[in-house]
Amino acid sequence: MKKEHQSIKGYLYVLQAFLMWGVLAIYWKLLKNIGEWELLSHRVIWSFIILTIYLTVTNNNQFNSIWKNKRNRYSLLTTSLLIGINWGVFIYAVNTDKIVQAGLGYYMTPLVNMFLGITVLKERLTKMKTLALIMVSGSILFLTLKVGEFPYISLLLAFSFGFYGLIKKTTKVDTLPSLAFETTILLPFAITYQAYLWLTNTISSSIFEFPSTLLLIGTGIITIMPLYWFTKGAKIVNLTTVGFFQYLAPTIMLLIGIFIYHEPFKLSHVVSFAIIWLAIAIYVYSLILEKKRHKMNL
Repeated sequence: MKKEHQSIKGYLYVLQAFLMWGVLAIYWKLLKNIGEWELLSHRVIWSFIILTIYLTVTNNNQFNSIWKNKRNRYSLLTTSLLIGINWGVFIYAVNTDKIVQAGLGYYMTPLVNMFLGITVLKERLTKMKTLALIMVSGSILFLTLKVGEFPYISLLLAFSFGFYGLIKKTTKVDTLPSLAFETTILLPFAITYQAYLWLTNTISSSIFEFPSTLLLIGTGIITIMPLYWFTKGAKIVNLTTVGFFQYLAPTIMLLIGIFIYHEPFKLSHVVSFAIIWLAIAIYVYSLILEKKRHKMNL
């Protein structure tokens, strides 16, 4: 019963994370007058400040122990690089009207998660799950070819976050201290870039406007919360299941890109995304069957 409760808790964490990631494009669009690199540096700085305050107030000293553990230290140095790339590429995609391509990237990410789950963590797929994986792989390949250009944004987002999820799942460090470590590693780069903007007088004038200032401070919150939920959930739910939950975020992004920002959406997109959702339905059905068999064996 306790294990089932933990699983439900894990599903809720993952669900919350992907729902929030799905709508973040709207948030970044509100800051489109600020350059991508400048936004990224603010995201790092405010995330660092908020995390530092929280860990200090709660007297959490696990952050210091990361530096003493060689394996954790190197693992989180790697995740710092991966999440920095992911954040930067996503902000660039949103501000250059490529939300649909960003959505495609996050449709690819679960494939990377499932591949890593199978090859590295030795997770096993049932026949129905394998069928779903093949359907999704085929539809994404078809969609990628139909886009007509090399989907570098999609690939960077997919692989950076896929490997990020794997390393975070296998690193035995609590969520917030590990996030604090990652933002600490990125902080010198963010401060250096901010100093460069001030010295060259190229800083965006928008940051001095009250609404923009509040939104920039909020980038720390919108960065920390979904990552916190994701890493908490990923430690409870197996990586292949996390992969299919992840289709929520790009679907929301896709709808936002089409209906709010009027990005192009062709027939090839319709066909591919229909196949993807059919595959998700098959996967969910397989989970229901597994749960019924488990209850029957109790």
